Amino acid sequence: MINLIPLHAKKSLVLEYWVRVVSTWLMLWSLALVVGAAILLPAFVLITTQVETYESSAIEASEKVARYISVSTELERANQQARTAIDQFATNSFSEYVSFIERLQGSDIELSRIEINQNGEQIEPIQLEGIALDRIALASFRDRLLAEEIVEAVDLPIQNLAQDKDIQFSIKVTLSET
Repeated sequence: MINLIPLHAKKSLVLEYWVRVVSTWLMLWSLALVVGAAILLPAFVLITTQVETYESSAIEASEKVARYISVSTELERANQQARTAIDQFATNSFSEYVSFIERLQGSDIELSRIEINQNGEQIEPIQLEGIALDRIALASFRDRLLAEEIVEAVDLPIQNLAQDKDIQFSIKVTLSET
């Protein structure tokens, strides 16, 4: 029967056949793409929202780490300052040592110079210079110094005892470490 169709109609029929075949395949492919996109769209939306959530969590975590580092350095600096303050309050000030020595000097000793030096946290021996009324007053002053528990040693050179009255003296007082 195909032989009974004229050649011109046969060509248009073949052309129409191939147009229908191609259009059917194109519609099937487009339908497959639309169905595939519809299937992949929820996964794409889910992955996108999770990535955004993880990015915001990572940004918050990095901000918290930065705050932690800054707080940590401030806390370390504050601890060092507190340690320094505690150490300074724990040690006696020079005025306490001066008042301690003046309390022990008595009326027959007149101190003209008190030299106190500190080497790090350690107090170096205290140098005292002055005038004593007599030898007994000077020996008594040395004994009063030695009687105190913070005094470890008192170095009174013998030449200070050469005179009898109005003795100019120079004493080195070594304090105990405690």
